Amino acid sequence: MKNLFKRVTAVLLVLSILFVPTVFAYAEDGSDEAVATVSLGSCIYVWPVSGHTWIYVENLTQETLQVGAYELPAGQGVSIGCFSFTVKDGWGLYYNVEAHRENKHDRFDTHWTKTRTVNRAELEELSRNLLNFPNTWNPVINCSTFAFSMWNSVSGDVFISLLIPAISQFEVIIGGGKKGVMDMYCPTRDQVLRQRGMGENAYLEPVCDATYDR
Repeated sequence: MKNLFKRVTAVLLVLSILFVPTVFAYAEDGSDEAVATVSLGSCIYVWPVSGHTWIYVENLTQETLQVGAYELPAGQGVSIGCFSFTVKDGWGLYYNVEAHRENKHDRFDTHWTKTRTVNRAELEELSRNLLNFPNTWNPVINCSTFAFSMWNSVSGDVFISLLIPAISQFEVIIGGGKKGVMDMYCPTRDQVLRQRGMGENAYLEPVCDATYDR
């Protein structure tokens, strides 16, 4: 029995020596490391009936990240929003419209913003939600519905979308939003895109000049 105990102890010791480096390697593999920041933006044009809410994702890594149907280069950011009357390519989801218009025309001066970092798993969850969100716009599925749904999925917040933009912005304020203009990467012409389809069938196409120049 004494010899058996020694053998079992020796085996456990060997296993522990082999296993410990694996544990440390897993803990240091960056699985919880932040790969991007996600921001929730809210602005009002004409209080309380006209405004916009959207999200913005910034790549913190040295690699290209997948954000919905968009490939986000290292060091860049992408805005994603749900649009209706202010675009000419059809109602639905767009990439970089806010970023373009803010940088070129000062159209999206953000009054309130919330920002947090996300790890790779959280970003993948956000991407799946982007691809599966109804690609349309109506009083129920609007810019706030979209932005709040995406933000809630990675933040743990429970923002509830209502049709009145002022109420959406008030939620961001009481939810810890900070006042100030969101600094967004200036996209090139070919980076301003509309999402077509949903899920595995989602793809991006360039916007027309009427949407881009507005």
